[in-house]
Parts: sequence; C-alpha cells; structure tokens
Amino acid sequence: MANLVEAGLHEGISEVIATTQSRAGVPNAAPVGIHAESGKYCVELYRGSKTLSNVNTTRKMAANVTEDAVLFVRSLFGNLASSDFSRFLGFPVLSGADSWILFRCRLIAERADYLLFLLTPFAVAVRNKKISAINRGLNAVIEAAILASRYDLQDGARDKTRIKMQIHDYARIVDRCGGRSEKEAMQILLQHLV
Repeated sequence: MANLVEAGLHEGISEVIATTQSRAGVPNAAPVGIHAESGKYCVELYRGSKTLSNVNTTRKMAANVTEDAVLFVRSLFGNLASSDFSRFLGFPVLSGADSWILFRCRLIAERADYLLFLLTPFAVAVRNKKISAINRGLNAVIEAAILASRYDLQDGARDKTRIKMQIHDYARIVDRCGGRSEKEAMQILLQHLV
C-alpha cells in the first residue's frame, strides 16, 4: 500500500472530501478533516449528517485528496452530479481527485455533537503526484467552507452574524490571493449564505 503522505495526508488535520455510500449504494460527498498523529487517523462525523449515517451503515469511507476549491464547496452543499463520481474497488470516489484512500471506520467515542472514528486504511491510489506552492486563496476558501458548514447549526443571530463576518474576511483574501477556481468557489459559498 502507498504511503499516506504520498497520497496527501499529513500530520495534523488534512481537509479532504469524504465519499460514502448508503446501504442502497447511493454515493455522498462532504468535506471532512482527517486528524493524523503518530500514524493514527481519526475523523469527527457530526450527528445528522449523511456522512455519519452512511459510515454507521457501511463502516467505510474514502478520503478524496484534491486542491479543487469548487469541488470542495459544491460537495459542502450537496451539489455533485453522478458524473463527479467513479468507483475504486467498488466504492464511490471523486473522479477529479488526485488520490483516494479507502478506510475502514471504527467508532471509538461519542460526543454531544459528533462521533469519533478511528480510520484504518486498506487501499490507496495516487493518481496525480504534483508539487504545488501553498495558495492563500485556496486555504481561505477551505476555512470559509468550514465556517459555512457550521452556520446552520447556530441558534442565535449574533453567532450567525459573526460567522458571516468571518466568511467575508476570507472572501477578501480570496479576492486578493485566489485564482479563478478559488474565486468561483467563494461566490458559490457566499450565494448559499444569503
């Protein structure tokens, strides 16, 4: 099996797009952060999400590593088409990802808002080995997407306003530092907050 660092996962939290499938085989995609420390991988899956429901059913998840900002934001809002998916060892993955890592998922802790799973890799495919510099625009899109995923979970208007202000701060970074893809992704994200 390939080294997971070669596949794009590093120590700390790596933002990926998780793909899962329902018992009926219907694919789902959503951004998640995979926590890596000392060779162990974990993921927090939030209650009420399709990702958690599917992992509870199949005990499997694929990490799709990509720098495609538009794909991240589209997957956040459930806007992927069947043509965005392909299969790796019979499991749904994203056609445009640079690598895929299939994990078995074992529940190790339950919290009020999420369940924590230990991830054990069992298959890896590296499709695109590329070297790229850090793009501040891409990083800002990812941070804004994380905030947007928490927006609807907020009860108070003050908390929602704070999140919107933070997202607009990231939008200014994207406007200054991002490329066409990052700017398109931020526009999609901002439209969903209206």
